[in-house]
Amino acid sequence: MGMDVFGNTPRSDKGAYFRNNVWWWHPLWQYCETVAADIIPTGNLGHSNNGWGLDDDGATALAERLNLALRSGHTHRYAELYHQRLRSLPFQPCTVCGATGHRAEPPATGPGPLLCNACEGKGEVPDFETHYPFDEDNVREFAEFLGLCGGFRIC
Repeated sequence: MGMDVFGNTPRSDKGAYFRNNVWWWHPLWQYCETVAADIIPTGNLGHSNNGWGLDDDGATALAERLNLALRSGHTHRYAELYHQRLRSLPFQPCTVCGATGHRAEPPATGPGPLLCNACEGKGEVPDFETHYPFDEDNVREFAEFLGLCGGFRIC
């Protein structure tokens, strides 16, 4: 599943469409909410794909704010802290094998390796939140889209 973001009145091809899968979108939009709380309304629906968006003035203001954050180094520092936090999350018990590291015996699972594929036999897996990446390039691409989209809607 992904978030398709369409420009309302794009001023170029780069302002017509922006896409992230849900893994990339949620950290990106959370960052936007963090740096532009005065632009993005509280209770916005930016984390869903139901057509919510910002008008041209809001999108342009958000683009400017993101570009300022990129130039000042704020986005870089945020990304470092974000990844540091993800690395600090404890591993979780594997729910596929019941944290044993082993698959159920055939015929319950059919033929195959005896080690659990999900945790590679370790009995634990990284915290689910580690599936949500964040980086400066994604912010940069979104800021470029915002500056050229003429407002947007998330579908």
